[in-house]
Amino acid sequence: MLADAISGLLLTVLGLYAAVKGQTYGLSTLSQPGAGFFPFWAAVLMVSCSAAIAVRALVKLRAGRADVEERKPAATSWRKVWMCVAALLGYTTLLVWFGFGISTFAAMVALCRLDPRTTWRESIVIGALGAAGFWLVFSYALNVSFPQQVIGF
Repeated sequence: MLADAISGLLLTVLGLYAAVKGQTYGLSTLSQPGAGFFPFWAAVLMVSCSAAIAVRALVKLRAGRADVEERKPAATSWRKVWMCVAALLGYTTLLVWFGFGISTFAAMVALCRLDPRTTWRESIVIGALGAAGFWLVFSYALNVSFPQQVIGF
């Protein structure tokens, strides 16, 4: 818990610094992003996540409770690591054949299925919402062009 609190706080400070630096490069607009657009928003995301981790850890430390499960280090599941790498490599292959939407949906469903707590229904909903969200951001809002897929649908 203490390690989570310290790392969360340090990453929050680092993210705030990166956000300030990113903003000095110029954000411009969503349709024509400046040099600091992606670093700024990546830093905002980093600050949000690391601050949440720090707050959660500090609340647990203050309450004086640390789960027994969190005290012992988790064993790395190399099978899941390789399955994740395979899913991401498969995504790059599917992207050329099936296009952005279908391949993003398939990759997100495959990655969700690596978590045993996620049901098939939840995996499909996450995949659909994630693919739609990524499409809205990249294709619609940022007008990023993706390679033409081999199968035209």
